[in-house]
Amino acid sequence: MSTKTKLGCFTYPAIIVASVIGSSVISSFIKIPNFYTFAFLLFLCSWFIGKIENTHKLSSIRYLIYSSILISSLFLIKKQLSLTNDQWDNKSDISEVIYKEKALINGDSTILLSQYRKWKDNYGNTYQGSFSVREDDYFDSKRAYFRYTQNRQPLQWGSLYQHLVTSDTPRLDLILNQLSKIKTRHNLNELEFAEMVVSFVQDIPYSLVLGNRCLSADKYEDSIRLILEKCPECCIGNIPYGIQNPVAFMGNLKGDCDTRTVIIYAILTNFGYDVAILNSEYYRHSILGLHIPASGNYKTYRGKRYYTWETTNKHFTIGTLPENMETMSYWNVVLTNT
Repeated sequence: MSTKTKLGCFTYPAIIVASVIGSSVISSFIKIPNFYTFAFLLFLCSWFIGKIENTHKLSSIRYLIYSSILISSLFLIKKQLSLTNDQWDNKSDISEVIYKEKALINGDSTILLSQYRKWKDNYGNTYQGSFSVREDDYFDSKRAYFRYTQNRQPLQWGSLYQHLVTSDTPRLDLILNQLSKIKTRHNLNELEFAEMVVSFVQDIPYSLVLGNRCLSADKYEDSIRLILEKCPECCIGNIPYGIQNPVAFMGNLKGDCDTRTVIIYAILTNFGYDVAILNSEYYRHSILGLHIPASGNYKTYRGKRYYTWETTNKHFTIGTLPENMETMSYWNVVLTNT
């Protein structure tokens, strides 16, 4: 007489649940990809339950057949997702000045994308250090950003910037630690530290960030054409909304105005500053705003003065703007952290 399980039509779903739980437990102890652990346990449980049921031959292997179909389907979906995200996994995007190194972080061996930087702030003070992001974080953050931007219309710049800050700041921990060390080493006050951070980003050469692929210089208006004629590689394309997420920017060092304002906003927010991002549709530009004792150009918002800071060029100090962008009525605060 054959024996039957008491779960009936719930037997196979129970096998799947058990395999999911088991693979999660095993993968937490052994560095094996969760997908392969799940597949192994799924086939093992399917074979075992089929043997226990001890019905006729075709019935006893039906769970193995179900599992083969399920794993094949999941594998095809996984492969398709990988192809969809290939544009974010192109290692040629990584800047040539970025080097890979292995490091032991919290007991785990980690591959880092590192850059050694030495720069001067706008007052001649020199700073230096090695700045890194994890290679896994670089690619994972780009994939996450791509998924987030799918079917999100209409675009609200403030919401997009806040999402990037929230999602990427934890992955900037190694850079934040290095900046903190520089602050301590040089005994920087509040304004001096902000100057150091802003000049750290200002020192990175300007690159265009485009929502579509980069074309030859002659395909663009004069302002873009002149940039690409001088530096054909100073462009990165197929980036959602034409702005890079902060971790990606630290991996390939290609950023225009709002790519830069967002990462500085994230860094200064982490260190407790009252900071804002100002955009101008008229000037088609993005700048930083900092509520701190200073002088020069500022935008009043909710009773506070946010002094402007240009981030795309060296030599701009707090409160100064290019002469053709100084009409403050054209500037609007799109995000603050207070």
